Amino acid sequence: MKTPLKFNYDYASCMVMKLGMAYPEKKIPNKSHVELTFADALEYIKKIDSITQGITKIYYLVGWQYLGHDDKYPDFFEVNEALKRPEDKTAYDSFKWLAEEAKKYHSVISVHINFNDAYDNAPSFNEFVKANALIRKKNGKIDPIENYNGRKCYKTCHKTYWESGLFKKMFDRFVDTFPFIAEAGTIHVDNFQCYKNYAPYISIKEMQDARREMIKYVHSKGMDITSEFTYKESESLPNKPIFGLPRDHFSKYPHDTVGLIPLSWWCYRLTPQELVDIPPQIYCGGEYREKAYNKLLYGNMHGEDIVKKDNNNWAEEFIHRFATYQVPCHFLNSHKRLAINGKRNNLSCIFSDNIISYAKGEKITRNNKIIKDGDTLLLPFVHKEKQYIAYSSKGDYREWDIFENDVSKAKIYRITEKGNKFIKEVQVLNHKMELLIKPKTALLIVLE
Repeated sequence: MKTPLKFNYDYASCMVMKLGMAYPEKKIPNKSHVELTFADALEYIKKIDSITQGITKIYYLVGWQYLGHDDKYPDFFEVNEALKRPEDKTAYDSFKWLAEEAKKYHSVISVHINFNDAYDNAPSFNEFVKANALIRKKNGKIDPIENYNGRKCYKTCHKTYWESGLFKKMFDRFVDTFPFIAEAGTIHVDNFQCYKNYAPYISIKEMQDARREMIKYVHSKGMDITSEFTYKESESLPNKPIFGLPRDHFSKYPHDTVGLIPLSWWCYRLTPQELVDIPPQIYCGGEYREKAYNKLLYGNMHGEDIVKKDNNNWAEEFIHRFATYQVPCHFLNSHKRLAINGKRNNLSCIFSDNIISYAKGEKITRNNKIIKDGDTLLLPFVHKEKQYIAYSSKGDYREWDIFENDVSKAKIYRITEKGNKFIKEVQVLNHKMELLIKPKTALLIVLE
């Protein structure tokens, strides 16, 4: 593995998620369907900060530009006016306001953008055509590989996009337009897959080389790139959407962007040995496409499907996912992976400090003591000393092991979106604590 870039964040210990803001209306031209305004987003950010106990959070806004998600790429220079606060003059002002206000809640606001897609309604589309910066078929015509929002989605040719100077021009304009995003130090680039160009022929390797230069250029401007997938393309890779590719394709080829992209939304086709050899501080994921790995290693929770205005039960669902997925992810990421054994649902991962995670039953043990048993758990909250997170989806009463020394009691708080609610104080005797957890309840345990 080549020497990795120095990233602005430890993505293995941050909570990284998206917020779905808007998308173009399907039946009404030039209209945006709004899921969350900038003002709405801040209200959720405040409550999520309470649930997550003030840990560092990175939010990538989806659909912040033009009419919303997947609109007018490869351009990314105008803020979606439908997201504006009434008291602000422009949506840009509202976006800047959100980025500043979110800091009060341990939150970083950035954008979900795309360097691959190109639509013929984009202001710069003809410039890309003239620069030969779009993927072409053997007959020389530009190739619409996908379709979104009722429009043909062409793909940029990384090599000519980079070598023509067009990428630098576009990204420099982005940085100049949104200095507060540059300050955030991170962006999420949607599908950054490499495609072959056929007229003239440009190989996957040449495309990968150009992609690495693009990533390094973004980094030179002070920003990390996180992305959608694990990129392991080969020359045999057809020009198809990544979800339509053979399931075993990616495991056969090297991870092209390791050390350059610290986190993928979907960790895709990593081998067990790669998962051991590449520490999460260099590369980690949101969710693993292989369900067994989700039960074994966990990841950064996907919360955009929960945080919606029509979901009256969002806080309960968010607490569940945070406790059962995000908390174990951070706990395991704080220990060294030593080996992954077994196959499919019988996988187990051995960590330092005598910690073992089992896919079957979603169990974690420490010193042979159970600390996570399916959706019931008492795990160290690694962000703060002598604090634990407890949770049970069905409710639980049992004796748990406490691993800290010189502890005699603990204060118990219920975690809610409105803040922690003190419940009681309990005794810790001989490194053991009896704990009642009500159904669908998360508790903060503060040891004293």
